[in-house]
Amino acid sequence: MILQWSLFFMYIYIKVTPTEASSWTAAVPSSVKGLLGSYVVIPCSYNYPDPKTSTTGFTGIWYNDNNQVICHSDKSQTLDQFRSRTKLLGDLSKKNCSLMIEDLQQSDGGPLYFRIEIKGYDQYSYKNNKVSVSVSQPDLSVQEGVKEGENVSASCSVFHSCPTYPPSFIWSHSGEQHDQTQQLHEGQWNSTSTLTFHPNRSDHNKTLKCKITYHRGLYVETSKILQVKYAPDIKTSSKCSSEDGVVKCECIVESEPPSMVYFILGDRVMQSSKAEKNGSVTIETLQTDSGSFSFVHCLANNRLGYDNILLSIPVKDNMQNILISSGAGVILLIILIGSGVGVVKKCRGRSRDTTTTNLSTMMSDRPVELPHSGPTKRKMSRKDIPSPDMYTNYPVYGNTDWDESIYTNV
Repeated sequence: MILQWSLFFMYIYIKVTPTEASSWTAAVPSSVKGLLGSYVVIPCSYNYPDPKTSTTGFTGIWYNDNNQVICHSDKSQTLDQFRSRTKLLGDLSKKNCSLMIEDLQQSDGGPLYFRIEIKGYDQYSYKNNKVSVSVSQPDLSVQEGVKEGENVSASCSVFHSCPTYPPSFIWSHSGEQHDQTQQLHEGQWNSTSTLTFHPNRSDHNKTLKCKITYHRGLYVETSKILQVKYAPDIKTSSKCSSEDGVVKCECIVESEPPSMVYFILGDRVMQSSKAEKNGSVTIETLQTDSGSFSFVHCLANNRLGYDNILLSIPVKDNMQNILISSGAGVILLIILIGSGVGVVKKCRGRSRDTTTTNLSTMMSDRPVELPHSGPTKRKMSRKDIPSPDMYTNYPVYGNTDWDESIYTNV
C-alpha cells in the first residue's frame, strides 16, 4: 500500500517539474473514473511565473461547473455537501494540487477546475484545464456460443483511482480465478478478475454474475447470460403406447441447438407426426400403424453429436379379434398362442456413436440411411444395435408334444 502511494506521488512530482517556469500552467487529466460510493483521486500539478521574491502562503481552491467551492484550503469555505468528502493531497508549496473526493456521487461529475492564490504575489484560475469525473461501470465479457466441457474464460474489470483499496471479485460460478490490478496513465488503475471454467448443459441460459466489492464494503454486480451448446440427450422417459393397432411413440430430446429427430419402424425412416418445443427440450411424437413390429428406434442429432434409443411397443392381447370355433382344441391353441406372445423380449438401448444406423438385422435385409444435420463419428455396425429375435423360443413355432386326442370329435 505504501509503495502504491509512493509511486503515485512520484508521478505527481514528475508532472510538477516545471517545463515553462514563466507561465501559469496546470497538468490534470481530462477525465477520471471512480467507483460509486468509493473515492476518486484527481492528480494535479500547477506552475506559475517566477515571483522573484519569496512567497509566504498558498491557498488552493477547487470549483465545479456552477462555480461552487467543492474544496478549499480553509475547510470552512467549502460547500456543506462537500466539506466532509473532499480534501487536498500533497503540498501546495511544492505545486501539488491533487484532489481526493470520497463517497463519490453521480452529481460529482463536474467538470472541475483548480484555482491558486499566492499570498503577496498573485492568483490564477486554471479554467482551461478542467476535469470530468465519472462513475465507473464494471465490464463483464464472456465468449458467446460456448460448448459443453470446453475451457471458457470470462473477465470482469473496473476502472478506479483507489490503489490503496483495490476492489475484490466474487463469481457465481466455480472455476479458477485470477485477479490483477494494473496502473494506467494519469493516476488511474484497472482491476481485472479472470475466471476459467468448464460449462455444462445445466448452465445454458443461466446467469453468470460478477460481484465487485470495494472500499467501505460497498459493491456492484454485473452479469451475462450463458449460451451453452451441447449434443442431444434422449431422455429415458421416452416411451411408446399402442391401441387398436396404432402405435404412438414420444421421443424426448434435450439439446442445444435443437436436434433433428427421426423414427425407424422396420425398414422405414419416418419423421414425427407432431413436435413440441420447450426451451432446449423437444418432444417428437410418431403416430402410425405398428404392423407386426415390436420396436421403434428414435434417433436425434445436431452438429455437436447424436443419441439414439430403442423403444419397445407394448403388445396388446388380440384374442378378441379371433373367431372362436367350437371345441377345446381351438381354445387350447389360442391359449398357447397367447402365452407365446408374452415371451417376446423388450429391449431398450442407447448409443452415442452414430447418426446413421443400419437396422437390417432388426426387420429387413436392406440398410436404412438417415438424413443428418451434422458430422458423424462413424456408422453403427449391425452388432451395435440390439436386435431381439422375435421368433426365438416361441412355443407356437417349436416342436410341441400335443395330444392328438383333443382333435377328436371337433
